[in-house]
Amino acid sequence: MKKGIIAVIGLVTAAALSAGAFLYVQDSDKKDKDKKSKELAENQLFDLDANAIGSIEIKSSEGIYSLKRDGEKWINTPDSDNTFNVAQSTAQLICTTLSDLEADTNYGEADKESKEKYGLDDPYVITVSDGNQNYTLNIGDASPTGNYYYAMVDGKNKIYAVQSAEIDSLLISRFDLIDSKIIPYAAEEISRITVKRDGKIVYDLTLDSASGLWELPDKYELLTVNQTRPSTMVTVLTRLSAEQLLEENVTDLSKYGLDKPYAELTVSSNDGTSRTLVLSHYGRDAAKMTHILNKDTGLVGLYYTSDLDFIEYDIFDIIMQNVESANLYRISEFEFSCDEAEDKFTVDVTNNKAECRGIDIDLEKADIKNMFISFYNTFSYISITSTDVEATPQLSDPVLSAKYIFDDGEDAKVDLVSTGEGSDCYVFFNDKYTGTITSADFISGNSSMMSEYKTFCELAGLEPNLK
Repeated sequence: MKKGIIAVIGLVTAAALSAGAFLYVQDSDKKDKDKKSKELAENQLFDLDANAIGSIEIKSSEGIYSLKRDGEKWINTPDSDNTFNVAQSTAQLICTTLSDLEADTNYGEADKESKEKYGLDDPYVITVSDGNQNYTLNIGDASPTGNYYYAMVDGKNKIYAVQSAEIDSLLISRFDLIDSKIIPYAAEEISRITVKRDGKIVYDLTLDSASGLWELPDKYELLTVNQTRPSTMVTVLTRLSAEQLLEENVTDLSKYGLDKPYAELTVSSNDGTSRTLVLSHYGRDAAKMTHILNKDTGLVGLYYTSDLDFIEYDIFDIIMQNVESANLYRISEFEFSCDEAEDKFTVDVTNNKAECRGIDIDLEKADIKNMFISFYNTFSYISITSTDVEATPQLSDPVLSAKYIFDDGEDAKVDLVSTGEGSDCYVFFNDKYTGTITSADFISGNSSMMSEYKTFCELAGLEPNLK
């Protein structure tokens, strides 16, 4: 009986001891959690809404920079001596980084000696404000391993260790703050693009506000601009930023080869302003990088040459290089003449009808229709090989002439006149020289206009009208 009582007492005692131990551990865990929560709270340097920040001030060895939010845009403060366009992404990154900045640890209360030890006696200072309160971070030296920076926060007399990845986005140089976009315009604001090389205008494109099309000057009026070219230029120009800004207010242009530039680009806006850029291939990376001086801001930066391929364009590169003389589905009659043959057709392709020299052509038959279209396309589409707007050729002895009558009664005429050099020919449209050159190689030989003509005639039961 006594043994049973003793056993019960032992169990009760063990339970009591176990409960006591549990309560002790629970209390210890609570104290640890409270301690960690307190440490976390102490190491939470800032906790604010990034979008509520309305001003930024940076004090560094370079000077003082003051920015303010103006609507959705960051600008220099009105009393600031710094009038550069602000890099919006940089300003926003400062706000985002500071808004919930945490330290990994702290080294306790700061004194004069510890501030000097950690580079906080002469810190990099960044202050932001939400309009109600200022939040200031003082940044000192990097740790010996480079993993941390030592920092202090106004209102807390402690020294903290903050990860370098966070601080690096706050250590801003002047060039980090300057907007490095090549031009300040949006796509819809650009109205003119002019490129000069060797002091001469290579091409000058102007946007017609009424039609929304890019045009060349009047002397190129017979050339058709390939609209994808200026459209691509605008896209590149409005997005392109410098890979690196090098210098402001440069005085020695020879440092970057800008005393002997290879090109000059002027971009104009519909508000009457413009930006002129001077370009130089210079230095060891000349094939890869281009030095560009913005003459209006005095900034010199490095840009990828591959993004600026349009600077190398000539007129030929920005015009339509395959020109349609007349769409077959819009004409009622056409005729052609070359050294080997000449012929004339009336057509109504929509209704599969055609006639040549009094003979009906059955375009209901797919093979005949396909061959007819193939023959027509050999000379109605002219492949431009180069331009020469300064030439003054006379329209005489054409190697090929083609005339078209449209459904509305209007007509058009195309003539190719030999340049005297190989198979090259000047292109005339409605008796006017277009400023373009093509090759007459398509007229004769295999897969040529004449071979297509003869094959079509054979299928249609026509005798080729050879000369």
